[in-house]
Amino acid sequence: MATYVVRAYCPKCDKYFKHIGRGSYGDCGLCGTILVGKCVEKYSVNDPNTKKEVVNIAYGENPRYSVTLGVSETQIEDARKLSPQCDWKKFGHSYRPLIKNRAEKLKLMKQCNYEEFSPDDFKGRQ
Repeated sequence: MATYVVRAYCPKCDKYFKHIGRGSYGDCGLCGTILVGKCVEKYSVNDPNTKKEVVNIAYGENPRYSVTLGVSETQIEDARKLSPQCDWKKFGHSYRPLIKNRAEKLKLMKQCNYEEFSPDDFKGRQ
């Protein structure tokens, strides 16, 4: 069963616009025609509230310096040889790699022979 919602519509431009609140719909920002309310199927192509592009947050940019993948001052040369693509920054007596996204983190973990545990392995622990 489809759900319908009222959106602001410009009959001249044949476009739908977001409408917040109640009352008049105002004027079209493109042509100046007075907007009218029109029913449209929720989340359809004509619904202006539908997001056009969905990005998986796991692959978005999230730059941070990893504590877990950090190395001591005596190990930094070996770490740079093992992972030449990483930018290393000194924090006290250790160096931490800059990780930009999840794919890069998984690649670095594989190079270091680390494995990622499932969150299910830690359920029930306090």
